[in-house]
Amino acid sequence: MEIVGAVLSMMQCFCGETCSRQSISKTCTYLRKPQSLANRLDEQMKLLIAREEDIRRKLHVEYVLRGMEPKAEVNMWLTNVRKIKIGISSMQEKINNDKRCLNGCLPNYMSRFKQGKRINKKMNEVNKLLEHNLFPDASLVDMMPQRGKILPATSLVGKTAQRSLEVVWECLNDVYTGIIGIYGMGGVGKTSILAEINNRLLRESTIFDNVIWVTASNNSNVKKLQLDIARAVGLSFDDEDDEMVRAARLLEALMRRSRLLLIIDDLWEAFPLEDIGIPSPGYGHDFKLIITTRSMMVCRGMETMREVEVSVLSEEEAWDLFKQKVGDEVLASPRLQAVAKDVSKECGGLPLAVVTVGRALRRENDLRQWDNALSQLKSATGRIEGMENRVFARLRFSYERLKDNVTRSCFLYCALYPEDHHIETEELIKYWTWEGLLDDLGHGESKMLQGEMILDELKNACLLEIGCQEGILNEYVKMHDLVRDMAIAVTRVSPLFMIQAGREIRVPPVESEWLIGLERISLMRNDLSSLCFEPRCPQLTTLLLQYNSLSKGILTSFFSHLQNLKVLDLSYTGIARLPDSLSNLENLHALLLRSCWNLRHVPTMERLKELRVLDLSSTSIECVPPGVEMLLNLKHLDLSYTTVYEFDIQILGTYRFLESLLTIGLWQPLMLGPDFVNVVERCTNLTNLEANFSTLKDFNCYVLSDHWNTLKSFKFCIGYPQSSKLPGKNSVGLFGIHIVDEEAPSWFPGILELAIHECFGITHLPMFIMNASSYLKRCKIKYCDELEWIITLEWGTFPSLELLEIEGLSRLQNICKGIPPASTLSNLKVLNVISCDNLKTLLPLELVKQLKNLEELELESCSMLEEIVTEAENEEDIQENSGKVVLPSLRKLSLVSIPRLRSICRGPMICDSLTTIQIIDCPELKILPFSLEIRQKLVVSLKQIKGRGRWCQALEWNHSLVTPEREQHSSAANEHSQGDSSGNSSFGPR
Repeated sequence: MEIVGAVLSMMQCFCGETCSRQSISKTCTYLRKPQSLANRLDEQMKLLIAREEDIRRKLHVEYVLRGMEPKAEVNMWLTNVRKIKIGISSMQEKINNDKRCLNGCLPNYMSRFKQGKRINKKMNEVNKLLEHNLFPDASLVDMMPQRGKILPATSLVGKTAQRSLEVVWECLNDVYTGIIGIYGMGGVGKTSILAEINNRLLRESTIFDNVIWVTASNNSNVKKLQLDIARAVGLSFDDEDDEMVRAARLLEALMRRSRLLLIIDDLWEAFPLEDIGIPSPGYGHDFKLIITTRSMMVCRGMETMREVEVSVLSEEEAWDLFKQKVGDEVLASPRLQAVAKDVSKECGGLPLAVVTVGRALRRENDLRQWDNALSQLKSATGRIEGMENRVFARLRFSYERLKDNVTRSCFLYCALYPEDHHIETEELIKYWTWEGLLDDLGHGESKMLQGEMILDELKNACLLEIGCQEGILNEYVKMHDLVRDMAIAVTRVSPLFMIQAGREIRVPPVESEWLIGLERISLMRNDLSSLCFEPRCPQLTTLLLQYNSLSKGILTSFFSHLQNLKVLDLSYTGIARLPDSLSNLENLHALLLRSCWNLRHVPTMERLKELRVLDLSSTSIECVPPGVEMLLNLKHLDLSYTTVYEFDIQILGTYRFLESLLTIGLWQPLMLGPDFVNVVERCTNLTNLEANFSTLKDFNCYVLSDHWNTLKSFKFCIGYPQSSKLPGKNSVGLFGIHIVDEEAPSWFPGILELAIHECFGITHLPMFIMNASSYLKRCKIKYCDELEWIITLEWGTFPSLELLEIEGLSRLQNICKGIPPASTLSNLKVLNVISCDNLKTLLPLELVKQLKNLEELELESCSMLEEIVTEAENEEDIQENSGKVVLPSLRKLSLVSIPRLRSICRGPMICDSLTTIQIIDCPELKILPFSLEIRQKLVVSLKQIKGRGRWCQALEWNHSLVTPEREQHSSAANEHSQGDSSGNSSFGPR
């Protein structure tokens, strides 16, 4: 039967085909040589696979180098190759499994015939793929449809940078924030933060479909910015396109993109969005714009909706980054590590500087190299590898971009102060004025305004920082160490400065260092005892010598060749005699001798006709210098706290330009009487007056003159105050005098501060200050033994008063006599009461109701005080008031040395803003009236309760005051305090 089957299969092969010669030939080939067909197919497949590998290699190169993706046609060809490879592999298995007939004696011709047909078909398919694989390079790949580009980014260091990054991220997720401005000084890490934002958006977030990054430059204009953005979005302009056409095309290209974020890095100038062709961001995620800049003014000009300032690293963060760059193995030596920490500090927390210096010293084990690097950083030489090109060059861009030479000169002037010095803004602006850097037009007030505008520009450009001295902000500025180093580097060329301020030097620079081209010299805050040479610096305009001893004096001819000098500051020096060559300084504008405690002799001033400022305050001179009558251009005269007794007061009337006159503490009796009032009335340009009057009657004479109406700033003292007790600007102080209320006229409004020290004759604030009470912001009353009340019902509610200080009032009964009217002390923020031994209660509940803005309440050494807040005496008032004390703004409560204090108040006290409670030496106070379990806001705000250990142990905590967790925490604190009952313990609700 198998033989019959074989014969039949052969007949089917021939009969099933058309009986043409070609068909018979093919069929015979299928039957006789099936393996040869398979070999031919194998050869063709090898060629196809080789060509596939070539194409894939090209695609990989294009993707890696240019970010290109294969076109659809190429992907289809590769898919067909993959399919045919799978099909041939399956067919090969069937050929290998071919069965023969008659127990293997004869082939299975039917199977051979079918396989031959399949092989022939596959060969045709392979040939077609080989014919269509010759793709030109241009048609092989196409631009990859990217959302944006992943940028190289350094890892952010420290919490400072992370906080800035998170703020920006929150803004991106805020539908109402369309334009975001990131600003900070050069090298602070703005671009690094933004690169991290860019990469996070592309890797982790789907907020935006398109993220476009454009880097501007310091010479960008509208056209250049348009071209940069167009290049980033793949748009090209024709040469003849004008600005408006480019803007229109760019706007259209950007609006075609859905959910777009445009990032412009390092923008130096603000441009209107419509001029460039940038769509205005609306509410939502359709379009947002982020810019980085070194100037807050650019943010404002771009109408940013949120500004994020990037600050320098903290000292600890800078040290961590510095260790990474230097290498931990270098810092194994404790001695080297100590120097390395100083080097890190000199970088001022500027990441760019930390990285640059750290890399320059990486794996450096030689201590001498570290000492040399520290010396170079302190001297601002910039010789450390990379400092000049990478750090100073970037910072110098900010300086060069300032709007004019006046602003640049004012900036460089700040470098005359010592490193890390908090510069008083008023003093700085005065220096600029005296040097002639500001406009010659206008009076002192307009100059101050112009100076403040320049300071704002420098702060907005991140070249100056806001300084802080004794907790006071905005009255000081500060230069970052590296910004100062950059400024000093500028002044080594042009203009030429010599700056050795705050270096603790005892020997002045040698005469050869006083170069002929020097314009400004600062030797302030050193320990120079003498200047015993004759410098030749004809271009010198400023010489700052304050805070040196100069106990051995200055050479007589020292000023002989400084004929262009305009500002000379010798304040706070021990010099006893000024050299006679001072009289030759005919161009001198300001002579500052404040607190030269030994100074008794000043040479003639008859030739100093350009002098505008003469400050002799707190010196030991007994008569004014000869020739002062020739100072016809004088604008500022300060004779405060001098022992002058021979001075023709009529000279003041000849100073036609006098703007500022300070005479507080002047010993000359003539200055304190009616003649003085007559003279100052003739000074029509006077805007700042600080005067001392011996009696209240003399001051009343001035009040009646109405001269005060012309003043912008004033300070009046009646009696003779100590300089340490002087009140601030726009103030009146009474010191050790008898006050007769009935004899005084009503004082003028505009008084911001009132000080009454050691006066007698009154039992409450006098009636004649009624006109001033509405404006008064600060009131300090000390050691007035007859004062029983501060406020009475007859007048004034003091609605603007922010600070009330009371000390040593031995008869004081209470703050307010009777029931206070509405709005009494309604704006009071700070109340301090010290050593008022007659007080038993301090504040009536009716007054406490007005104290909605009280932030600090401090009581100290009041030996008789038993209760702070007292309630109404009759039952109806008690029921109406419910005994509740509400002080919503109170942040600090301090009670010190009040031995009889039993109660703060009888009812509950609601102070949800309270952060600190300090109670020391108040042994009778056992309960604090704060309901923590029901006042959750207070639980959150209260950070600390400070007290002696014994008081902590005796304090009664019950369930109405504390939660159980607080009880456990309190117990822990008490256990801690038992170890040292005399020390302070602190604990809080969290």
